Amino acid sequence: MTGPARRPRPRRGEEGETLVEVLVAVVLMGVAFVTILGGIGTAIISSVTHQKVTSADSVIRSAAEKVVSDPYVSCASGYETPTPPTAYTVTLKIEYWDGVGAFVQSCPTADTGVQKVTLTVHQTGPHSVRNATLEVVKRESMPS
Repeated sequence: MTGPARRPRPRRGEEGETLVEVLVAVVLMGVAFVTILGGIGTAIISSVTHQKVTSADSVIRSAAEKVVSDPYVSCASGYETPTPPTAYTVTLKIEYWDGVGAFVQSCPTADTGVQKVTLTVHQTGPHSVRNATLEVVKRESMPS
């Protein structure tokens, strides 16, 4: 009489991976791949956003430098700004010091020699970032 049939033990080096082990390895690699891909996508989006914010900041600072370098104009309706790049627009809003303690929209009868120029840069396009705003105070130079 012979006993129950036994499976022969595999020889060294002939062991294989089971299907469950292979599936677990594939799932882990998939999760790692999706995580890495998501991180790269986030980095790309934040890089593009940062580039747009930096460009808008450069445009507004260039316009502010031009406004500051221009001579003071009593009751000015506007100041010249450099031509912005294609995807940007620059707007100016001028307020006048009323001599009492506030800036007003309309020029007072006697110009006090102080103006607040608010520059706003807006980026046009499908994925524009927030507007950049910068205020410049212009003073009439006093004769020496």
